[in-house]
Amino acid sequence: MHKDIPQWIMVKAMTGYIDFVYRTSKINILGRDDILRNPDGEKVVALFWHGDSFCLYPALKGLDLYIVVTKDRRGDYISEVCQYYGYHTMRIPDASDGGNYLFKIRKTIAGEKPVNIAITIDGPIGIYHVPKDFSLVIAILTHRRVMPISADVKRSIRLTRRWDKFKIPLPFNEITIRFNEPMAVERGSGEDPFQAAKNDIVDIMEKQWTK
Repeated sequence: MHKDIPQWIMVKAMTGYIDFVYRTSKINILGRDDILRNPDGEKVVALFWHGDSFCLYPALKGLDLYIVVTKDRRGDYISEVCQYYGYHTMRIPDASDGGNYLFKIRKTIAGEKPVNIAITIDGPIGIYHVPKDFSLVIAILTHRRVMPISADVKRSIRLTRRWDKFKIPLPFNEITIRFNEPMAVERGSGEDPFQAAKNDIVDIMEKQWTK
């Protein structure tokens, strides 16, 4: 029996619901998902918005993929959902422990058998759709390109009081997941050395649906 019954019930409810949504909906997969599905190909740092995470779990099911999850109660739930879909999770603290976890991540994903890693670029606690440095630093440390992943859901409930405006897709829906072309990250100068990369990522992930 699961050691935490309320958590077990919540995870069962979450995975059961999103599986039902995917079974009853039209799912469109666009772009370069082949990169993530190729075990011998290029490895990337996949990026997605925190509020889109519930829409994305089944789309990547079965991939040899690490997902960064916080080492707290909230992360406990997310970690179990990730494991249900076959992903590996890497637990890190919300606050820095001196930066050692960055090198632990590099060692894990860039070892003898390199693997892809996925990170919420505006997580774990916001600000909404404002990219943070963390995933870009990981890309620099591992000499990888980043792959923005974006989701468009025809009908959903938005939890607007949450910082991430969490998106819950409704059943009998149309969900489009776009695996955008990977892009290189370059560290610039100035107050925010990653500002150019952040601007490009936001442009790709937010504006493409209006084009």
